[in-house]
Amino acid sequence: MTKATAKAEFTCIDFLRHGECEGGEIFRGSGSDVALTDKGWQQMRDSVQDMAGWDSIVTSPLQRCRRFATEQAERLAIPLAEHANWREIHFGDWEGRFMADVWKESPDLVASYFKDPNQSTPHNGEPFSEVAERLKVAWDTLLTEHRNQHVLVVQHGGTIRILLALILGMPATAMNQFEVPFACLSRIKVFHHSDYADFSMLVSHNTGSSAK
Repeated sequence: MTKATAKAEFTCIDFLRHGECEGGEIFRGSGSDVALTDKGWQQMRDSVQDMAGWDSIVTSPLQRCRRFATEQAERLAIPLAEHANWREIHFGDWEGRFMADVWKESPDLVASYFKDPNQSTPHNGEPFSEVAERLKVAWDTLLTEHRNQHVLVVQHGGTIRILLALILGMPATAMNQFEVPFACLSRIKVFHHSDYADFSMLVSHNTGSSAK
């Protein structure tokens, strides 16, 4: 195909973080399958109330994502797919514990983990390199299966931060430079061109009602 006749296309992906959950300020990873609070449900509904045009929804299997994704898929009568690779990081021995307590007990380890998770992993936790790899697989699969579609992906704060870093060409360890509060909605467009490599753009990053 010549450059004159080459066609540019794009895939639009909306990342939605779950809303407020039961349990308070805990290390809420894939080992803590807690439910949304009533406020959390409302935060998510508020974030998507003006959205339209999704072709399908993809979700983490954890109920704080899956139940809302199911509600929206049924409301809009569009396909829903659940994939384990979109699950949150597993925090090992920190799972389900109050963050303040873990900080008090192991301040150096926690500080090191948030500064560079490649160098520090909670005991029995999921190594950061493995998290980044499965999320890359999830992302590549999404672009293959939903090319040129508009897709909502309901997932987690940790996974969204890592993906934003990877998609924007930053080191995955730069994840903590992104603020991703409850019900945060981020839009990415991936442009496909027959003559060039895909190009990704962060179109919007809206904290919405979650900051309230």
